[in-house]
Amino acid sequence: MMAKPAPKEALSANVRGMLWMALTAFLLTVMSGLMKGAGQTLPVAEIVCIRMIIGALSMLPWMLRGGLAGVSTQRLGGHFVRAVLGIAAFVLYIYAISNMLLANAMALTFTTPLWMIVVSRIAFGEKAGWPRTIATLVGFAGILIIARPDVEISTPALAALASAFLLSLAMLYVKRLSNTESPQKLAFYVQVFGALFTAPFVALNWQSPTGWDWTILLAAGFLGTLGLFGQARAYATGSPTAVAPVDFTRLPIAVLIGIFFFGELPNASAFAGMAVVIGALVFISRRA
Repeated sequence: MMAKPAPKEALSANVRGMLWMALTAFLLTVMSGLMKGAGQTLPVAEIVCIRMIIGALSMLPWMLRGGLAGVSTQRLGGHFVRAVLGIAAFVLYIYAISNMLLANAMALTFTTPLWMIVVSRIAFGEKAGWPRTIATLVGFAGILIIARPDVEISTPALAALASAFLLSLAMLYVKRLSNTESPQKLAFYVQVFGALFTAPFVALNWQSPTGWDWTILLAAGFLGTLGLFGQARAYATGSPTAVAPVDFTRLPIAVLIGIFFFGELPNASAFAGMAVVIGALVFISRRA
């Protein structure tokens, strides 16, 4: 009798987490392009607040489909801390992309994986391994190749770097919360708290959006909600040091959005940098 073929192995947790992050990267980059457009005419706090309200309201029917249990939590304090970190990072990020080239701002925020490796090692004792660490550093070097011609130490650049650090803390907190909290709850509560945090600033400096502004904000809210869910799912599924580098795929998408929608034409070094980033990602995916 012929031997039965061995069953195919299921994707590892790290690979599944990386696939979730790849989808998230696409959604959040398109959202960033929409936010950059809105940031040309609206205050940052107002953009963030409206974005969070739209996201929370769009999730509410889904969260309540099984009753109040869908939004109940025993870790409200944990959601609060995660939201403080995440919303502060988001506000700084919107400020950065509204005041500098989209690709360059995004490149600076890609220091997040480096911060995550350091914090994961210090706080959780997680070892990334030399191959993955080196590949992450190579990916960051590719980002510097892209950003180097135009980036300077300006207030928007510093805001992008601060956003990256705060986001790394928020994502590691997601990993802790995911032991008991679903990705849906993680995405829902960060938007609820985000709306509450920014509402007072909006009340002090409200500027009525135009019909086109509302269209952009509604689309951004929808994409951002899907992105938050995917992000939470990615970090809940895989190791942070394996998942985080996949976020690099946002960069070539951002370059294309900059070209076609904002007239931000990158130079030859940008394409060289993208090649380095993609090479690092391929290596990491094979090691996951």
